[in-house]
Amino acid sequence: MIIPDDTPISPAKSNAALPNTISQSSLLESPPPYYGAALGRSLSLQEQQPYQPRIASSSSSAIPNESTSPILMNRPRDLEANEPRNRRESPAKRFCKAFAVALLIYMLAVIFLGSFSHKMSSYQKKTSWHGEFPIPNDIVVNSCIRGSQMQNSSIDWDQSYGTADFLALDSSIGFSSEHSAEPLVVQSSNGFGYGSVQTSFSLPLSSKNLFLISRGPTSSGNSLRIESSSDLEEGTARVDVRISYAEFAQRDFSLLTGVGVCLVHKKRGKGNQVGVGLFTSRDVPSSTYPRPQLAYDVTLVLPEARGPSLLRLDAFETDLHNFHHFFKQSLDEIVTFDKLTLKAGNGIIIAPSLTAGIATIHTSNREINIKSLTSKSASLYTINSEIRGHYTISQSLDVKAVNTKVKVDVEVYPQYPNSGAVITAQTTQKALEAIVNFHDPSHSFKLPNSSAPLVSPSVLPSNFTISTNNKNGVVDVSIPMLPSDSALSLKASTTNGRVTTTLPATYEGSYALTTTNIAGEVRMEHTEDPEGLERRRAWNQESNKGNNLRGMVYWDESKRNKSAVVLKSVNGQAELFL
Repeated sequence: MIIPDDTPISPAKSNAALPNTISQSSLLESPPPYYGAALGRSLSLQEQQPYQPRIASSSSSAIPNESTSPILMNRPRDLEANEPRNRRESPAKRFCKAFAVALLIYMLAVIFLGSFSHKMSSYQKKTSWHGEFPIPNDIVVNSCIRGSQMQNSSIDWDQSYGTADFLALDSSIGFSSEHSAEPLVVQSSNGFGYGSVQTSFSLPLSSKNLFLISRGPTSSGNSLRIESSSDLEEGTARVDVRISYAEFAQRDFSLLTGVGVCLVHKKRGKGNQVGVGLFTSRDVPSSTYPRPQLAYDVTLVLPEARGPSLLRLDAFETDLHNFHHFFKQSLDEIVTFDKLTLKAGNGIIIAPSLTAGIATIHTSNREINIKSLTSKSASLYTINSEIRGHYTISQSLDVKAVNTKVKVDVEVYPQYPNSGAVITAQTTQKALEAIVNFHDPSHSFKLPNSSAPLVSPSVLPSNFTISTNNKNGVVDVSIPMLPSDSALSLKASTTNGRVTTTLPATYEGSYALTTTNIAGEVRMEHTEDPEGLERRRAWNQESNKGNNLRGMVYWDESKRNKSAVVLKSVNGQAELFL
C-alpha cells in the first residue's frame, strides 16, 4: 500500500503530540487548526465558528463543548479565573459624572466671562472718551465730567482717580455767591443762549509734572492765569475752570454736552505727571450758522509760601490751543519752576516776571512779551507776531520767529568760570534786534535746581557764542559788555537787509565782512584802554578785495586771534563798530 504525503494526520496522533500545558498568550494569538478538514469533510461557512476563549459564566450554555475542541480540553483551569471581567457602569453613575464635568465647565466659563466683561467694560469706559474727543494717545483719562453736568462742584484727584466717568457733584463746595448752582442761561432777542458753568479740580503738588491740555474746535477767547491763595492746604493746587458759551437756542444739539473736562495723566512717568484736560467733541457742529462759541477761563491756584522759601514746582506744562496766558502778577514772587513749558497756539503769552531752570515758551500768530525771564536755558518761538522781552540766562537762549519782529535784551551770567553761553536768534521779513550783555562769572546768581552762586573772582576765560540770521530783514546786534578775558564768536547774516554789530572796547580778535553790491564798513570808536593800563589799541586791516573786508583789533598782540566776528549780507550793507 502506498501512502501519499498529503494524507492528513489523524486527530488522535495530533492530540498525543500536544504538550500538557499551553500558554495563555499562544491561545490568544494563534487561531485553532482547521479540524473540519482533518476529519475528512468540509464545513459550511455557517458551521465554521471562530475561536472563542472560555469565559466562566453561570450559564452552562455559554461553555463550549469540550469534546469538539481538543485544545480547550487541555486548557488549564486557573486561566479562567485570571481573565478580566468587562463590567459596564450603570447609567446613573455615568450621568452623575457627566453632570459634574458640565457643572465645572459652566462655573469656569462664568468666572472667565465675568472677568472679561468687567475688563471690557472698564476698557470701553476709558476708550470711549478717546473715541468721542480728540484726546492724544499718550494721555490717559482717569475721570471726566461733561459741561452739561457741571455745577458748583469740586473734584479731588485722590477721590476721583479710577472712578466712574461721571463724577458725583458736591454742591457743598462751590465758587463765590455770584455764580449760581445751576448753569446760568440768558436768552437773547436774536435767538442765542448765553451762559456759564464751572467746576474745580484738586491736584497734588508732589507730582513730578503738573500740566494743562486742551483739544477740540469751537473754542475762543480762552485765558489762563496763575494766582496764590492762603486758603489752600499745603501740598495741594487747585484748578478752577469756568466755561462761557453761546449757542443758538433752537438747535437740538446741546453745546455743553460735547464738552468734557477731565482729570488725566500721561502714560510715561508712572503716574507722576497729572493734570486737567479740556476737550471738545468731534461731533460739535462747527460749520453751521450761527456758529456756537465756547470760552474757557482757567486759573491755577497755588498755596502761598509758608516761610522764607518760595514754593517750587518740579515742572509745570501747558499745551493749550487758542489760550491766552495772562500772568498779571510777578510769578517769581509766588513760585519758581525747575522746568516751565508754555505752549499756546494762537494765544498771547505775557508775564511781568518768571523764574525757571529750563523755560520753553511757544505760540503762533500771537506775541511773546516777557518783561523778565530768569533761566539757565530758554527757548522762544512764534510766527506772525513779535517776540519781545528781557531774558537773563546762564547757559543758552534760542529765539526763533517767522514773519515777525524780534527785539530782546539779554543778560548772560555764566554759572562757572570757563563756562560758556550760546545765543541764537532768527526771523524772516522783519527786523531782528538784540542787545546782549556778558557778565563775569563772579556775578552769578542762584537759579532753581542749581548750585550756589559763585563769589570768587573769575580766573579762567568764558566762551560766548552768538548766531543770528534773518531773511528780508535787518539784523542789529549790540554787545555793550564783555569781560576782558572772555572769547566771543559772533556770526550775523541776512538777505536783502542791513547787518550791524557794535562791540565793546574789551573785544580782541578778528573780523570779516562779506557783502554784495554794497561795500562793508568798519569804524573804530573805542581808543581808551578798558583796563586802565594806557595801552594802545592796534587795528590791522589785512585785506580789502571787492566787497570782502577783513582785519584784526586788539590791545595785547597775544590775543589777536582770541575772538572772531563774521558779518554777511546779501544785497545789503554790513557795518561793524569797534
